[in-house]
Amino acid sequence: MKLRLICLFLLLLSGLAVAQDSTPAPVFSGKTQVYEDPSTGFRLEVPVEFQLTGRGANTTWEGPKVENFATSLFVNVTPMPGVHPQAIYDGVVRSKKNDKTAVEVRPIKMPGKLKGKPIFAFRFMESPKTPGSNDEKGAQDHHRWFLYVYGNDSSYELCMAGSYKALGQGQELPGVYLKMLKSFQLIEIKP
Repeated sequence: MKLRLICLFLLLLSGLAVAQDSTPAPVFSGKTQVYEDPSTGFRLEVPVEFQLTGRGANTTWEGPKVENFATSLFVNVTPMPGVHPQAIYDGVVRSKKNDKTAVEVRPIKMPGKLKGKPIFAFRFMESPKTPGSNDEKGAQDHHRWFLYVYGNDSSYELCMAGSYKALGQGQELPGVYLKMLKSFQLIEIKP
């Protein structure tokens, strides 16, 4: 009887050890580097695991694989001189709220003013549905989070991408992307 209890106890312990070993190790160290581009007017903190691959109006980074799927980040900057940032913001927010491919459209407070005008921003996520159907995306389907910012006489689109699973609740990637999103700032453009 004692031998059976000991064997059962050891079997339970070995199961716990296997369960602990199956938890994936973190991909991100928590260390960031500041990227600042005075020529396009933005600044953000990017995890050191992301590699800068393009600069300028289309700034891009390639990130590490998470859940065997590539991660990426890009910032597209479109000059819009003479257009008030609120006019762009109001139209695009209205459009995204009516767009079935966008969910959780939320305004974001951006501090300060540039060129005497306030900064307007909102974020949203790509729909969890497979495009063209009512089926939920698969674990390895492409998924994106967005931040749109209007100010500096420009429009800024920040896009963070990964797999649907990696961007799910309880995963590491959402926290990493939210930290980047919160660090995004507009700065004065200097030619």
